[in-house]
Amino acid sequence: MAAIQQELVVRGEQVERIFINYVDKKYLVNRRYQRKLIWTIEEKQSFIDSIINGFPIPIILLADQKGSQDGSLEIIDGMQRMDAITSFINNDFPVNDAYFDLNTFATTKDMLDRGVLAQREPVMSRSECLSISSYPVPLSIYEFADGGAVDEVFRRINSGGRQLSRQELRVAGATNAFADCVRVVSSRIRGDTSSSNSLYLNAMKEISITNKELSYGINADDVFWVKNGVLTKDNLRQSRDEELIADIISYMISDDYGATVPLEGASLERFEAIDQAVRRRNPDLVDLDYQRTHDALVLILAQADLSFYSLLFPEINGGNPVPRYFQAVFLALHDLIVRKGMVVADRAGVINGLRNRGKHIVIQEGGRWGAENRASAVNSVVGMIQQYFEQDANPDPAKVHWVTKLQNLLTNSKTEQAAYDFKQGFLELSKNPTFDEQSFSKILETCAAISNIQQGHKGYVIVGVSDKLETALRVKAMFGVEPILFGGFQVTGVEHEAGFVNKNLDQLFQMVTDKIRGSELSEPLRSYISSHMKCVSYFDKTVFVFEVKGQEKPSLYKKRYFERQGTQVFEVEPENFSSLFSRFN
Repeated sequence: MAAIQQELVVRGEQVERIFINYVDKKYLVNRRYQRKLIWTIEEKQSFIDSIINGFPIPIILLADQKGSQDGSLEIIDGMQRMDAITSFINNDFPVNDAYFDLNTFATTKDMLDRGVLAQREPVMSRSECLSISSYPVPLSIYEFADGGAVDEVFRRINSGGRQLSRQELRVAGATNAFADCVRVVSSRIRGDTSSSNSLYLNAMKEISITNKELSYGINADDVFWVKNGVLTKDNLRQSRDEELIADIISYMISDDYGATVPLEGASLERFEAIDQAVRRRNPDLVDLDYQRTHDALVLILAQADLSFYSLLFPEINGGNPVPRYFQAVFLALHDLIVRKGMVVADRAGVINGLRNRGKHIVIQEGGRWGAENRASAVNSVVGMIQQYFEQDANPDPAKVHWVTKLQNLLTNSKTEQAAYDFKQGFLELSKNPTFDEQSFSKILETCAAISNIQQGHKGYVIVGVSDKLETALRVKAMFGVEPILFGGFQVTGVEHEAGFVNKNLDQLFQMVTDKIRGSELSEPLRSYISSHMKCVSYFDKTVFVFEVKGQEKPSLYKKRYFERQGTQVFEVEPENFSSLFSRFN
């Protein structure tokens, strides 16, 4: 059969036009296979210096989906280079000790005049800025009809180069259940999750990890792996966290922790076998198994007020990273919680069981980790802590603290504001607090607006979290609640409200659920929200999560259509109905 001829356009696009397209949100990043922003400031400066000097640069490959109406292009290869260009013009970093002159062309001058951008000094010469603006960046634009073609192009580009880490090479183009599970879990633990696989290039900074002098949305020192001494910042940049999680998951779904072969150097048959094992367990359950185990460890470390490294090795300061010790402890917790159906009965006992015990966990150094040694290490940790666990009287595989997941949702809200909203609670903050019916109506109005973003699109309204410090301070003054801070948010919880209205949490949850069922939300959205609402734990706080999903057609509240523009809710005027309904075809 003859190969299908795909249209391929190669052209030079001036830097000025690339920046304009960037501002207009024309460049998309598919997070199923794309890397994080990982270039150092030196790499960015060297790349821009090549442009200043008129040197040739590698071609950037973009994909144009056939039939697309918005003119957006997906970046297949060249995201680091595209980001270097746009962030330099944004004045994020200097080259040769000078910043791009924002008066160079109309778009940047307009953004400067409106205060969207601020000119940093010293300013680069106008002649250099003009040469940068007019530099023709080589673009290859590939027109495709289905996502599988893009996957294959990406795999072929990256399968022979040295640019990607071993884990990234494994995942490149491998969109099977195992690869997807590793990607999802890794992103959640790093904190760089996104509600959609497709993000604008503009949003990548919010979910990338700060690198030396480049300030992004996530501080590397705050990432679980670095904060706990399991991996270094360089390990994180090289995606060693994904290699570690891939190994852990392969052990989790095996019959015997010691029976598996390490993934490094594994054959295609080995990967296919792991993928089948993930599918047998169900990818969602594997993800949940990891999350349950991870959050149990987070709660242990929080109560100990120690990093993982300091708990196991309190007498050693600034030692080497300890990924194999982490595996041994994590898999021991997994064995007790998931395989044996137990729960922590005495968290302080677990802490004492692990304190200064790293020297008693025999770990093979260097080379491949032998199966016998790994199994022995896991079993020794189980022996240290099992006495502080008890059988779970009410086993529920969905029972999980939302420590990591709630933090992910809070982070996601920064890249997709329209799909998230936060409320401090259900009660009025007044002298005599009562259930705020007007505020609750606003919550349902917001739910309808979020559901109207697009068919199938998910969003959340989270009650018990404030994005304003002054609101959290009022809650503290009225109810004596000390908020938990995370990423600019204050988690206040709703326990104090339940007590104030003489209800327990179950009764408050039932009352809210009944109010949703009796509301004027249109079906099937009303049933979806009432059946998917969650009461979740975040350390010692409880929050209510309203999960929203775009239905097959636009949803109404009080027989009116609403939509979100940023964080605001607006009623859709009749003349805009056609635009609203077009998102549901």
